[in-house]
Amino acid sequence: MLEVIAIHGRGIQRLHENGPWVLTEDLEFCDKDSANLPVRKPADDNNPFCMVGGGELNLLAGVEVYKREGAKIVVCAYGDRSNYLKSIDAPSESMVMSGCFIEATSNSVSSKIWTREMSLPGPSNTNRELQNIFEFTVANHYTKVGIITVDVHMPRTMVMAQRHLAKPEFRSLNAQFFVSEQVLVETNPALYGPRREALRRSKSFARNWEREQLGILRTITNAYGDEKPLVIALSATFG
Repeated sequence: MLEVIAIHGRGIQRLHENGPWVLTEDLEFCDKDSANLPVRKPADDNNPFCMVGGGELNLLAGVEVYKREGAKIVVCAYGDRSNYLKSIDAPSESMVMSGCFIEATSNSVSSKIWTREMSLPGPSNTNRELQNIFEFTVANHYTKVGIITVDVHMPRTMVMAQRHLAKPEFRSLNAQFFVSEQVLVETNPALYGPRREALRRSKSFARNWEREQLGILRTITNAYGDEKPLVIALSATFG
C-alpha cells in the first residue's frame, strides 16, 4: 500500500464569471504566456494558445490509484496558488481538487489541503510542488509516495523528482509514478482509450511536448536555480 498519494495540479477555472471553480479539461485555452485563464474559453486545437489541461484526468486517475493501491493520506495540487488565482483572491487549486477527490471517494481517506493562506516565496510550479510533496512525506514519517500526472507532463516531472530524491533528506523515499491516461485506460479501455488517443494526436499535445522538452533542458542545465544534487539510482516504478 502507498502511504501518500500526490495528485498533481493542472489548473482550475470558472465555467463562467462568478461560476463554480472546476478542474481543467483535456484541452485548455490559455493566455499568451500559456498560463491558465480564470474563466474557461472553449478549447480550439487549431489555436496556438490551446494546450493540454488535464486537471480532471489527474483527479480521475487519482481516485482509481487510491482504490487500487490504498493510501494513508492524499494531497492534491499541493502548492501555492498561481498568480492568476492570487490576483483575484481565488481559492487554491488544492482546495478545489481536494474537494472533488473527497466527494468522489465519499470522504474515505484523510487529505491535507494547501489553503489559500499558505504561501511560500518563489514561483508556484511543478518543481516546487514536488518539493512540497516530498517535504510533507518526510515530515510525517512516511516513505512510500505515489505521484500522478498526465502523460505529456510525466517526463519533466520525473527529471525534477530525480533531482529532489537525490538530496540526503529525501533518499529514504520510495517514489512510484502513475501516468493518468494509462491508469484510466487500464480501468476502462472502452471509455478512456479513445480519449487518450484523441489527446495524444492533438496539436495541443505537440505544443505542450515542446514546452516540456524545454522544461527538461532548463532543469538539467540548472536554469531553475537548484543546487544540482548528485544523480543516484532511484527506487521508482511505473504504475
